[in-house]
Amino acid sequence: MRLSELVSRYKVLGLREHEIILIASHLTGKSKEYLIAHPETECPDKILELLNRRLRGYPLQYILGKVEFYGRTFQVAEGVLIPRWETEGLVEIAIDIIKRKQIKLVADIGVGTGVIAITLALETGVTVLGTDVEDKPLKVTLENAKLHGVENRINLRLGEFLEPFKEWFEKIQMIVSNPPYVKRGTLLQSELYYEPEKALFGGEDGLDFYRGFFKRYDITGKVVLMEIGEDQGEELKKMTGGTVLKDIAGKDRYLLVEL
Repeated sequence: MRLSELVSRYKVLGLREHEIILIASHLTGKSKEYLIAHPETECPDKILELLNRRLRGYPLQYILGKVEFYGRTFQVAEGVLIPRWETEGLVEIAIDIIKRKQIKLVADIGVGTGVIAITLALETGVTVLGTDVEDKPLKVTLENAKLHGVENRINLRLGEFLEPFKEWFEKIQMIVSNPPYVKRGTLLQSELYYEPEKALFGGEDGLDFYRGFFKRYDITGKVVLMEIGEDQGEELKKMTGGTVLKDIAGKDRYLLVEL
């Protein structure tokens, strides 16, 4: 079917034109610019399946198999959390702290696609120890580390919190994480229901991860930087004695703890 026909049909059904073109580009191997200039381009039949999946709320990033983060392209796959703009803010703060304190060894809990670990390695030259409770994120992170040429500075292990790197704990200078912090029962955008529950939901009040981490580890002498829910700042300040920083939308988004 011609691209122009697909655009006409699926725009009426509610899809954005630029998403239709992105999916067509993914399938045909032709650039967005080419397709915009050549709406008569024939698209393979598979595009109907993908467009219908997108209509049902299936994430565009999973369809394309990639996501943009901090000016770079990363692979993403079903079963791994899709990075979002709020996490770029966490990375910005981390980069500033790493450079200011001349940090060399960072731990990233719950690596997901690896965007935090890899971006920090690329931007500052640090070595990163990364953990996740699932195999799939570790595999995707390794692929992304190879893609960006930092696989020799990213050490990945399966397990919760920092348990897989107990022997390294004393040497870790900074700990970063975008943990699961959504409250159980929260109504989410339809796209989020396709993402892994373990990476999203943090228990009844969304704070299970933070409670577990700060009870388990003595972080004296280390910097801890974590993403949080916009309504969790006050509770986490009481729990940790840390500072809450805002995102570019002016919402509480990052917890910084330095003891």
